[in-house]
Amino acid sequence: MLKVRLLHPDARVPTVNYAGSDLGFDLYAVEDVLLLPGVPVKVRTGIAVEGPAGCGFVLGDRSSMAAKGVTYAGGRIDAGYRGEILVCLVNVNQPEYSLRTTRNPDGTIADVALEQSNVAVSIHKGDKIVQMSPFQARTDLEVVTVEALTSSDREAKGFGSSGR
Repeated sequence: MLKVRLLHPDARVPTVNYAGSDLGFDLYAVEDVLLLPGVPVKVRTGIAVEGPAGCGFVLGDRSSMAAKGVTYAGGRIDAGYRGEILVCLVNVNQPEYSLRTTRNPDGTIADVALEQSNVAVSIHKGDKIVQMSPFQARTDLEVVTVEALTSSDREAKGFGSSGR
């Protein structure tokens, strides 16, 4: 069972379209926010949650937000956290720059200005902003120091080792 506490009058309960096959619950913004390029913004959801014992949550991007150039900037919701869920979003769109030159009647340059395209993204109250997926906490595992680990096919092959 997912327990949800509404902390704001405009808060919405998390939703899922295909229960049992969707990987996450949609979370909603309770405020209007303008996301400028490259500036992380904490967006309020107006809710606090509690999952089954030992169950926390992982937040992840919604494909529709990613298509607008908006991504989620990490974090987890620990099983014992009971505060409001804040979603850190970042607009990764890059503005285009151009120079505007104004000339005097005699042809000399009067002014040069750097112009930037507007790639800000607006989030509106009620927009779906991120997905919240249940995640079973396993930090109760015993930690043991050993001299060696069992071998595997991968071994220590790291970044890029599985191909492009």
